[in-house]
Amino acid sequence: MKKSSSVLMTVTGFVILLGGLLTYGLGIHELVPVPRPDLIVAGASLIGSLLITAGACDLFTKKTKEMEIEEHDERNIAINNAAMASGYKVMSIAIVLSLFALIFTGYMTTVSCFTIIGAYFLGQIAYAAQLWHLNRTM
Repeated sequence: MKKSSSVLMTVTGFVILLGGLLTYGLGIHELVPVPRPDLIVAGASLIGSLLITAGACDLFTKKTKEMEIEEHDERNIAINNAAMASGYKVMSIAIVLSLFALIFTGYMTTVSCFTIIGAYFLGQIAYAAQLWHLNRTM
């Protein structure tokens, strides 16, 4: 990952973490009309901490010349792309099965259901658009 995206990820993590802690410290989380206001603080703190950790790990690791050469090797890029493609297929199936199970067991609300379905279709549309584009250009 490029250094600028790692810095952006770390800074975004700090902003989200501090925002979550400020909502707790100022008592704003209790004023927000959501069913579980305590989850605002926990969710923001967790997401912020994860972003900080991921960004800091990328910033503080040093790559040797061998690692950089190996990273740009065509074979390794092809292996990485094949692994991501398999992961995408598994994730797509897992999301559909999880959504099905949560809907029919009664644990899914309408808003979260349509949000997850929208995100799923967005991924499928991006896949189809990229496939069409690559078929035309290659």
